[in-house]
Amino acid sequence: MFPQYSAIFNVMSIWTLTCVLIAGGLCLSYYLKTRNVEKLQAKYLIAGLYFPLIISMVSDLVLPSMSIRIPETSIVMSTVGLSFISYGVWKYRFPALTAAIAADEIVSTMSSFLIMLDPQLNVVNINKATTELFGYEKAEIIGKPVGFLFDKKAKNVSDLLDTSTNSIINIETIIKTKGGKTVPVLLSKSVILSDMGTVLGIVCIGNNIIDIKNAEDKIKTSLQEKELLLRELHHRVKNNLQIISSLINLQSQGIKNKEDLEIFRESQSRVKSMAIIHEKLYQSTDLSNINFRDYIQSLVSYLVSYYSKEMIDIELDVNEDQVLNMDTAVPCGLIINELFINSLKHAFNGIKNGKIKIKLGADGKIPGCYILEVSDNGVGLPPDVDINNPQKLGLQLVVSLTNQLDGKISVDTRDGTKFTIKFKELIYKQRLVKSK
Repeated sequence: MFPQYSAIFNVMSIWTLTCVLIAGGLCLSYYLKTRNVEKLQAKYLIAGLYFPLIISMVSDLVLPSMSIRIPETSIVMSTVGLSFISYGVWKYRFPALTAAIAADEIVSTMSSFLIMLDPQLNVVNINKATTELFGYEKAEIIGKPVGFLFDKKAKNVSDLLDTSTNSIINIETIIKTKGGKTVPVLLSKSVILSDMGTVLGIVCIGNNIIDIKNAEDKIKTSLQEKELLLRELHHRVKNNLQIISSLINLQSQGIKNKEDLEIFRESQSRVKSMAIIHEKLYQSTDLSNINFRDYIQSLVSYLVSYYSKEMIDIELDVNEDQVLNMDTAVPCGLIINELFINSLKHAFNGIKNGKIKIKLGADGKIPGCYILEVSDNGVGLPPDVDINNPQKLGLQLVVSLTNQLDGKISVDTRDGTKFTIKFKELIYKQRLVKSK
């Protein structure tokens, strides 16, 4: 009895045929849906499945029915089919179709350049973006020390070559192309370690940041221009205030009435106090803040020379690095101007060894709060002076400016006069209005 008449043989043949058809159908569907290397992979699988099936069906079923007998070919054809599949696996790495092939595809098409180094810091692999940026062919880079890709003046190259840590490090440096052009790049370096902790290599992924650097240079140039303009603006405001002060001084020379003359002189000192602020801002490296101790020293020196003919002991208790922004410094400076003038004019009638103290410091109880104290050892305020409802312009200005600072004012007349003002530094208001 021949195998083709065996019931078992027929069942096994049908089972084999069904499995092969299903497998082949799946491969054919995969072939039709895919492109490029995946289509070639599917082609070898289809050939490895269908070619042995067709030959075996012809040799085992069709030819015997025609009384033509040939030696058994199923085993031989199975071997041929496996050869097709094996060749496809070897040539197109079909088992690595998942992560490995996907990673290779991503690396080859990514816009960032990639350089892989061995433990000896020689280049072992690069992607297409690397060759496009550096201008070298792949064979010109592979196997060479990575150092030749960097400019001699480049910084942080030693960090790139450091394998003592496997943490990711971002490095800004300069590479040199084949044509000798230097290009700023931002590199992300990662050391690859084995399970035993030995260094397997280094992966460097970078991007050309020349456009970013050019934009930064333009922004820096623009900021420098605006800073010069702002500095010049403060200079011109200071000059204009000086002119106003000089005009007031000239006008006052023709005034005979002492009270009217005093009004002019007080107005002149107020203008001068604002002019000094703009002068300090013009001289400062920070155009939004001024060193307030330096400012008070200049203001006090001017007021003493302008008003006092007697020796007055001036004590400043202000930190050398104390700064205030302009919104706070202007009203605070005018307050000091009014209180200091008031002490010079009225506190030391008949008193020798007069002393005026100005103190400014942070309030230890309230974060962000300052305490300003202006005190003297003079005769004190007249009994009829009500600080909450002052009648004189100077004290009215002090109260108004304190309110502008959202502060509180108090007076102690037990030993001379001491004005205490608590306030917070004003936050800059938005000066730019967004265009709709």
